[in-house]
Amino acid sequence: MTNTKNPEYILTIVQHTYCGDCMWLKGKITDAYHASGIVRGDDSKRWRVDILSPPWDRDERRAEFPSGFKTIDVPALKLEADKRIVLATQDPSLISELLVKLKWMLLNRLSNSEIEDKMVEIAREWKGAPVGAACLASN
Repeated sequence: MTNTKNPEYILTIVQHTYCGDCMWLKGKITDAYHASGIVRGDDSKRWRVDILSPPWDRDERRAEFPSGFKTIDVPALKLEADKRIVLATQDPSLISELLVKLKWMLLNRLSNSEIEDKMVEIAREWKGAPVGAACLASN
């Protein structure tokens, strides 16, 4: 039975571990991950972060890549609430912006629902030009 009052939030970030193109993202992932450890009452108990590093080979990656994305390209970020996809993007510049803002939201102890609303707003109002897949291994 799903608890509609306090859904379980999962932030999934997909990046390659040993990749020069993904390197710029790692510090922001670390910052957001560490900030997710800030005690925010019950919200902190219903917030999880999954950081995935898929295989380099596209054929192998296809079997392991999380659902909810248009392609199997890296990097990728997805926020879910009780298995409902709140947002999913593979735009490296938007992922960077979301991680920076997410760190601030977590450090300032926003609730999960407030984080959801703000992340959706950031993605909806995003004016950055899509740069395509940053990781050369994605191609």
